[in-house]
Amino acid sequence: MNDFYTEHAAVFSMVMGRGTIGLPKGEYLKKASALSESAAKDLALRIGRHFSDELTTAGFQDIEALALALEREDEQLNEWRLALAKIRAESRRKSHKTNSG
Repeated sequence: MNDFYTEHAAVFSMVMGRGTIGLPKGEYLKKASALSESAAKDLALRIGRHFSDELTTAGFQDIEALALALEREDEQLNEWRLALAKIRAESRRKSHKTNSG
């Protein structure tokens, strides 16, 4: 990582809504590269133009911004899955408690 990314770590973390970030992981760069033009536009719409603009303004290339967006979506989806699993487990526990007596 060069000094540019180090200098702008605060901007990157603000944009990403999480801790300091670096370049996107290789797997996400591959996924972003494989997106069709319409899929890339759909992703840009889902993440919001502001997010993409902030990343490109901060020095990321368009493909890197898309890769970071894909990475962010995966993280959010995993968080959602964990939260849903907790809700279901709690519901099963309450249901079992109610049924047993």
